Amino acid sequence: MARSSAKGFHYVKHLQPGQKPAVLEVILTDSEGALTVGDCVQWTNGYLTTAATTESILGVLVGFVTEKGENLFKTNEVHGGTLSGDDTFTASATNESVEKVKGVVIVDKDAVFLNKADSSLTMAEVGEYFDTTAGTDQVTGVGNTTQAQWQLIELVTELGDGTTVSDYGNFRIAESQLYNAKAA
Repeated sequence: MARSSAKGFHYVKHLQPGQKPAVLEVILTDSEGALTVGDCVQWTNGYLTTAATTESILGVLVGFVTEKGENLFKTNEVHGGTLSGDDTFTASATNESVEKVKGVVIVDKDAVFLNKADSSLTMAEVGEYFDTTAGTDQVTGVGNTTQAQWQLIELVTELGDGTTVSDYGNFRIAESQLYNAKAA
């Protein structure tokens, strides 16, 4: 899928060579959106929503499908919501009970995602933990040694287009609603 918004988390590899990341399809909550491919998401009352900063996450949104499993951007099936560009969807007020559009979410703790930090990253921060920033999908703050949503596993110094960067890294899910959610 093309990504006109070019924001958020981008899947780059799996920590176990040859493996594909585990995914779940989860119905979006009523009126949820605008959700964009690359967003950090979570379960809220059993439905998919944008993840809140500092809370355990379900994973990274990588697509949208109809109740029948058809790609939302390629189907003629009625979905009741609003599409924006080629990667953003806002659910209708009746999504949970009528349209049942689902988000496709990588939930795998061994999946690795490229993302931009809100400041330069250093080798000293590799292995440390970060949270997402509110309203965007960048990671925030200086790394810390206590649990947070994401763990930095590699620095990225050059993007695929050759651009030199100091504020990008490869991250894995560290605080998962499936694997190791912190106590409330």
